[in-house]
Amino acid sequence: MDSYLTFFSMDMMVELLIAEATKMFQSLDNENKAFTLIHCWNILKDEDKWKAKRLELVELEKQPNKKKQKSTKMSRPRDDEATNNEEVPEDGIKKAKEALRRGGGKACMEALDNMWAKKEAFDKEIEKAKEERFNIALELEKKRVSAEEKKAEAKLIKVSAEDKKAEAELIKEEKEIMSIDMTSLSPLQRQYYETMQEKIVVRRLAN
Repeated sequence: MDSYLTFFSMDMMVELLIAEATKMFQSLDNENKAFTLIHCWNILKDEDKWKAKRLELVELEKQPNKKKQKSTKMSRPRDDEATNNEEVPEDGIKKAKEALRRGGGKACMEALDNMWAKKEAFDKEIEKAKEERFNIALELEKKRVSAEEKKAEAKLIKVSAEDKKAEAELIKEEKEIMSIDMTSLSPLQRQYYETMQEKIVVRRLAN
């Protein structure tokens, strides 16, 4: 029963992988053509070599509770409960190979190899695209920080220029106050300018 459930789950996984692979094949095809060699898989999946490999994986999963069973290239297809370990007669192997040749087995293998190569290329393209997106995001972040730094620098320059302008105007006013002719002023005006001159002197000496 456990073996049956294992094969059932494996078959479902295989079906899901086939569906995903056919979608990927179509997305990678330049003309967006669908995969038309699924019959090749239907031929190859029932071959002795493929069945033996699947059973070997099942046995490996059962270890160390059960002794690992040997699998050879000449092993006979086993049933769903993996109980028959007898070898396939030589004439049966020849017939199976002949059926595979008639069904285009070589072309099927080449098609599956091609599909696998496309999958690997697709995975590499995905990784490359991820790396490119990361690099682009990094460059954008650098540019954003650089733009903010330039903006802050421009603001600082503007403030500095405004400070210099205000200082220049203050010096001009102080110069006029310090150089005013007191003889033409009234006593009250003279007192005002004398007070201003004293403040200017104190401020300049403090600096």
